[in-house]
Amino acid sequence: MRRTLNIYRILNLVSIDVAAGAVVCALFFAQRSQITFYVPGLVSLGLTVWIIYTADHLMDVFSLNKMAATPRHRYHQRNFGILCILLVMALVIDIFMTLFIRRQIIIGGLLLAFIVMLYLWGQRRISPLKEFVGALLYSGGVLLPVLSLRLANINSATWIAFTVFFLTALVNLVLFSWFDLEHDRKDRHASLVTILGWERTGMLLKILFLVQGILLIVLSMKTSDLPEVIVLATMNSILYALFVLRSRVAQNGIYRLAGDAIFLIPLAFLNWNG
Repeated sequence: MRRTLNIYRILNLVSIDVAAGAVVCALFFAQRSQITFYVPGLVSLGLTVWIIYTADHLMDVFSLNKMAATPRHRYHQRNFGILCILLVMALVIDIFMTLFIRRQIIIGGLLLAFIVMLYLWGQRRISPLKEFVGALLYSGGVLLPVLSLRLANINSATWIAFTVFFLTALVNLVLFSWFDLEHDRKDRHASLVTILGWERTGMLLKILFLVQGILLIVLSMKTSDLPEVIVLATMNSILYALFVLRSRVAQNGIYRLAGDAIFLIPLAFLNWNG
């Protein structure tokens, strides 16, 4: 068990679990909308998410002239060179994969790629919106196939589900920044949380959890898609548990492992033969 946990910690440090979670969630929502997801699209999505997260972390540590405060950033510091090489290789493969992706998705993907470039270029300038933009990019990538191929047929219940998913990604990122507040201050990494402070961010999280609860109740009344409700409710229940148990999970970093793992929950409801 401990060995498995240690392996997962490594996968978490290099954001592989985050990329896998994006692929799983994209497959889940695609199947709910009866969309076939082909291998090139899955590979491209996973690589794109990994590229964004890795580039973001490498940019965070590039200007540091001391040892980073968090294990994740220290790992990227120590392995900066090899990660840059892997980043370029992943980018080349990702570009190649786009040659085999459907045209409608490519158009939406180009728009998303433009937003990603703006985000990476203006990372320091948009620090108050960092978590919001990050959640928008993540959920946008996950939901891109459905939005590109089924936009005209998306009903109100599905829009609510998409909103809940976006807010789940937002809560996830804000919660992480909340736990990492002191580390971010030491490394001078600006974020919404460093601007709002501990107490105001805690209040913001309470409001977001309340909104999520209301939306999930409305969704459960408007849809017959029980797996979708179960997945989204379970995700947010785990995040809320991390929030409530913050004093217990903050010290050993378990909050980040559990928080990133929630995006693998839809794996239990995937129809691999569908």
